[in-house]
Amino acid sequence: MQITASLVNELRQKTGVGMMQCKKALTETDGDMDKAVELLRKQGAAVAAKRADKAAKEGRIYLIETADKAAAFELSCETEPVSNNDDFVALANMAVKAVETQAIASVDDLKNAVVDGKKINDVLQDVLVKIQENIDFRKFAEIKKVPNSVFGVYSHMKGKIGVITELSFEGTASDEAALKQAAKDIAMQAAAFAPVALNDAAVPAETIEKEKEIAKAQIEASGKQTKPEFMQRQIDGRVAKVLKEIVLEDQEFFMTDKNPKKLSVKDYLQEVVAKQLGLASLKVVNFIRFERGN
Repeated sequence: MQITASLVNELRQKTGVGMMQCKKALTETDGDMDKAVELLRKQGAAVAAKRADKAAKEGRIYLIETADKAAAFELSCETEPVSNNDDFVALANMAVKAVETQAIASVDDLKNAVVDGKKINDVLQDVLVKIQENIDFRKFAEIKKVPNSVFGVYSHMKGKIGVITELSFEGTASDEAALKQAAKDIAMQAAAFAPVALNDAAVPAETIEKEKEIAKAQIEASGKQTKPEFMQRQIDGRVAKVLKEIVLEDQEFFMTDKNPKKLSVKDYLQEVVAKQLGLASLKVVNFIRFERGN
């Protein structure tokens, strides 16, 4: 079959792939448009496999908030300019629309979602063929809204870090804007100080054991003779200090102008914000923190 310029252009319009690649795909499939599209997408998968070992530390964290949920995902790439590429941005926007309108629970769900008649993973393969970089959806997480709660959403450095917090309150939220600002303030806290858990109970057991080992090694390295019972107290004290740094509700709230008493996040929300807004209680109940490339 003769591969005409109009046929090549039609394939290019369907896939966005360059003219030469489209002509080659049509030649290999004897002008069959559907087979040519499939071939190009297989080539996209081949590009992904070939470049899987290339570090994809650029890209962006995308944050979505709706009436009943908030979610975050990372779309990664190898180089910073690609994260501003029109095809990359269009792919991300397609994923955002899927999260806003569909039940997405994982990266696989996101890739398999269909938006405006197109499967996201098929569009991803097209983008891979065009850009020739390691591009992929790396992470996804979602928080479903609970009654009497508000989300705080904060994106740092154009999507290098993305944080979503959820604050739960008791009472009547007469100033919703102030409540959402408080939630955003806590999201900024999490962006800056990288907590690993919401509270002590949520800290992984292996993290605590590792900190105990480090504390013990530090004490022994000091050369001071310490009785076993005192050794344990020192270990516990050092671990407790670390927990205050890595647990969100125990971290000192960082906005000194709002927190002159240097209260923890937990105490600041309850003793300052809740009182200001006339609420019986206010606390963080959930958060997501994604950092690009991690």
